[in-house]
Amino acid sequence: MKQFLFCMISCMLLADAGNSQTITGAWGGKIDLGNRKLLFIMKVAQNGVHYSSTFDSPEQNVFDIKGGETTFTEDSLVAKIPVLSGMYAGKWNRTDTITGILQQGNYKTPLVLVRMKEKEVPQKPKAPIRPQTPKAPFYYNSEEVQYHNADSTVHFGATLTTPANKTDFPVVILISGSGPQDRDGNMFGHSCYWVLADYLTRQGIGVLRVDDRGTGSTTIGPNPTGVTSEDFSRDVEAGIEYLLRRKEINPKKIGLIGHSEGGMIAPMVAVRNNKVALVVLLAGPGIPGDQIWKFQMKRNFVKTGLTPEDAAKAAAIVDAMNEPFKLSADYNTIKKQMQETYQNWRAVNSAEEESRLLNTVGDKAYLSLLEQSRNGLIWLNYFMNYNPATNLSKLKCPVLAVNGESDIQVAAKENLEGIRVALAKAKNKQFTIRAFPNLNHLFQTCTTPSDPYNRIDETFSPEAMLYISNWINQTIR
Repeated sequence: MKQFLFCMISCMLLADAGNSQTITGAWGGKIDLGNRKLLFIMKVAQNGVHYSSTFDSPEQNVFDIKGGETTFTEDSLVAKIPVLSGMYAGKWNRTDTITGILQQGNYKTPLVLVRMKEKEVPQKPKAPIRPQTPKAPFYYNSEEVQYHNADSTVHFGATLTTPANKTDFPVVILISGSGPQDRDGNMFGHSCYWVLADYLTRQGIGVLRVDDRGTGSTTIGPNPTGVTSEDFSRDVEAGIEYLLRRKEINPKKIGLIGHSEGGMIAPMVAVRNNKVALVVLLAGPGIPGDQIWKFQMKRNFVKTGLTPEDAAKAAAIVDAMNEPFKLSADYNTIKKQMQETYQNWRAVNSAEEESRLLNTVGDKAYLSLLEQSRNGLIWLNYFMNYNPATNLSKLKCPVLAVNGESDIQVAAKENLEGIRVALAKAKNKQFTIRAFPNLNHLFQTCTTPSDPYNRIDETFSPEAMLYISNWINQTIR
């Protein structure tokens, strides 16, 4: 699953970089994340008396994040960053330096920005050619839609695509994985959910794809640092209620497709809401969240090529260092527990032993992970304490669970088996489980499991999309 890393933190201000007597221009500084430092660039532009800002993190291939209200008074600059629930506020020295604080939710860090010359500013890379990215003409209906959740605290922006000249068709809601994503599922240069939606609609299946909270046209909601998968499941129900108000939609033919965390959310909704006709789980969890999280962390921290005994020893300390996330959602509590756990371990293990077993030495990388997760600790605590079997074992509607055997985020074997066992316990009479060889977490065909997503031209396996569309059309007639 996509981890709650400090993925979107980057700030950029653009305009007249050559004029040292104006705040407009590009400013760059390094965010210290403990085990690495990330270039943070802020660009400020001026139009009359009004200022605007955009934000980039070049090393993470994140560019042109739109800033919110940007104000400059005398020597003080404040640039809000809505998608991060944060801001950058600093004092300009009237020449080449802004000394300030970068904030994301409750997390704050000092950040000094230095004026950058135009040639020093990393340019947004040219968009790679993705052969599956949908291109007009589409030969189906596509409509931009808007709706609210039950208490009107979140406004959703979405796209509804429906087959042309066809009635009584199935419609599915796409549910994204963890982390804020737009309706098209733009990740690593791929429009994953747009490609899937385009394919399904061409096969006679309507699709509602929705901007997540705080992205695109969807508002972030009243408590962005306090939401969990439970809240996101209520967002999905708002989508169902919207579809039920559409006269052309058959209320008995509404399904859910959940990817990654979305595959955890879809069963929550389906168990509560009898309007859900079917569920498709794309790399969905079938084992408890803490097992998935620790699996991912061990892949990052434990050295490869160890003997089984050494691998188990290394895994034990990595598990112990991540256990506090399950026990608490309080930053200071987790930090103290991490520090004590590491000190106790080092008391009986030498630095040489640590270096032999692990990719990092010391507790700095673990504490950096805590910092990066700070704005999502409530979400992470919920996820680590959640057991998918709770709802899967109650799920009665038809279910398709698919995964790629090369998935290194949600391992296919363990999770598909967990789903199978839970659905059998539910006495579900119509479920199908399928593992696809050579497909990764995004359902791309890969040569090895470690192939970077952005270096693969394929966005979504045609074989997998055909299998999914055929199953939906055969299940809902």
